Amino acid sequence: MKIALDWDGTVTRNHEFWREFVALAKKYGVDIRIVTLRYDRQIDDEMRSFDIPIICTNQLQKREHCRAIEWHADIWIDDSPEFIVDENIGEYLKVFKAP
Repeated sequence: MKIALDWDGTVTRNHEFWREFVALAKKYGVDIRIVTLRYDRQIDDEMRSFDIPIICTNQLQKREHCRAIEWHADIWIDDSPEFIVDENIGEYLKVFKAP
């Protein structure tokens, strides 16, 4: 399982909760990564202290950026889900159309 975890507005609301969440995910072999709209130069020591990979999208839509680097999250945790989807949202909505 792969989990994309947003930083600003998500982890920043309760560092200790998310620190424990990350530890539990790692315990069970989950590939969990911080996926942020930030630029690489904006990574700080607090983010690094979580000791998981950090994907900076440089303000690009998150799903599209992750697709470009060939990392595909199964689960997205984000306070602003509109930053996850790409311009081809219709592709993802097909799943929910009634038969």
